[in-house]
Amino acid sequence: MVKGKGTVYPKAGRSFDPVLIPKAIREAGFTATEVEVVVDGTLASRDGALELDVPGLTHPFVLPGGAQAKSLQGHKNLVGRRIRVTGKLQMSHGNLPPTLTVEDVQPAI
Repeated sequence: MVKGKGTVYPKAGRSFDPVLIPKAIREAGFTATEVEVVVDGTLASRDGALELDVPGLTHPFVLPGGAQAKSLQGHKNLVGRRIRVTGKLQMSHGNLPPTLTVEDVQPAI
């Protein structure tokens, strides 16, 4: 079994949609079993679910689970604030937005 790891950074002052990463990996001829991303955005709450609104993206990331999800649910005071979430990207299906597990949360830089 071979394990590979790649790191992708946007150009200075630019951003890109992390949802496109799995497609780019497939097009390069590889298979990704998981994609971990670090995303800065504003924490929001919609219909009782936490979401991360990211500037420049047309969709939020729903934050449904992960090692720090329950802890984040307990910090409602962070809603409306910029945070940095490290987590595993889960692709959207149909009209559903993509999800991001909450493995680590820090203040956004």
